[in-house]
Amino acid sequence: MESSEEHPHQATQSSRRLSLLSNPAFGVLWFSEAISLIGDRILMIALINMVYDWSGSAGAVSILPVIKAVPALALGTVAGVFVDRWPRKWIMVVSNLLLFGLVLAIPATQNLLLIYMIYFVMSVVSQFFIPARSAAIPALVDGKSLSTANALFAAAFVGAIAIGPALGGWIIDHFGLQTAYWVDALTFLVPALAVSLLAIPQNRQFAAGSSLGGDWWEGMALVRREGKIRIALLLVGAVALLIASLSALGVILIREKLGGSAGDFGLMMSVMGAGMLIGAVLSPRLGQRFNRLKLASTGAILAGAAILTMALAGHLGLALGAAFFLGFGFVNVQVQAQTILQETPDQMRGRILGLSQTVMGSVTFTAAALAGILAGWFGCSLVLSGAGLLVCLAGGMVVISAWRFQV
Repeated sequence: MESSEEHPHQATQSSRRLSLLSNPAFGVLWFSEAISLIGDRILMIALINMVYDWSGSAGAVSILPVIKAVPALALGTVAGVFVDRWPRKWIMVVSNLLLFGLVLAIPATQNLLLIYMIYFVMSVVSQFFIPARSAAIPALVDGKSLSTANALFAAAFVGAIAIGPALGGWIIDHFGLQTAYWVDALTFLVPALAVSLLAIPQNRQFAAGSSLGGDWWEGMALVRREGKIRIALLLVGAVALLIASLSALGVILIREKLGGSAGDFGLMMSVMGAGMLIGAVLSPRLGQRFNRLKLASTGAILAGAAILTMALAGHLGLALGAAFFLGFGFVNVQVQAQTILQETPDQMRGRILGLSQTVMGSVTFTAAALAGILAGWFGCSLVLSGAGLLVCLAGGMVVISAWRFQV
């Protein structure tokens, strides 16, 4: 009897996903994003190979993720002001066209510094594209389907992680770097053309003579007034801390503490990806039944506990199992927190989502910069344990206070 009662709800979620993907505007936006995400991974594989071939230095390669993080740290909230002022559809179109041209410029140069500069400009452009795309989603779906829409984008992200690097490596091995860049460029050109045909409603309301600084302060004032927005941003930053810490120290944990290999680290990341995918499937169903803030904070606690378990694990199997729950908790936070942020009034949404980019960029940059240093002083396990405990504490505090916010 209990299981039979769940079937209508499961059918509703399945039909909602199918309905969203059959919606021409949303379907095009989702498919375009999936293509672009795969292109991002192809580009990263191509750049890593090119920079390493030219420099022969792992340090030169490690500069790439720093270049990617800096614009998010500095420009997210500023870009959000323009996302609210300008037509979001054309921000996405122009951004993709610019990325198309910039990708093609990479193989045309033989200068490493110029490569870094091109990649930096690409990262700046992405700071406008990402909040524009996220802010456009609520205009294309009804409120009940918003968490399902975000889960579909999360699934596209996981799929890109699984497909993109392997596809990029295969293209490079069989056809060379030049072909990889051309394929990646097409993953920006095709979405640009497709999105240009969409009609994306947008409510732009600005006081006469309003300044960019005034608009920015207006967005920050909304954050100060709305506790649920602050908490959602806190949770987004918390799980970003975990992923950044694991990216920096995961190989050391697996190889030095658990006696594994580089292949075992790859396996751990794949298991985490499986957790993300399951989370993307289940999160909308959970979001229909439970308070979103409590659900997101529970996901943060789960992810924090998973990192703590990995840091203290005595054997590889336990660490792999924990990686699954890290992925599940991470995606649950992303889907639920993103939904809360997207429920901001349309004319303010870009600024809030831009601030989310700044939070993630700041945390990622800081964690990447400090993780190695702290691990040298205190050890890898202690640093990861500290990150896990900190996130568990943050999630627990939210669970205690979230009863105030009915979302």
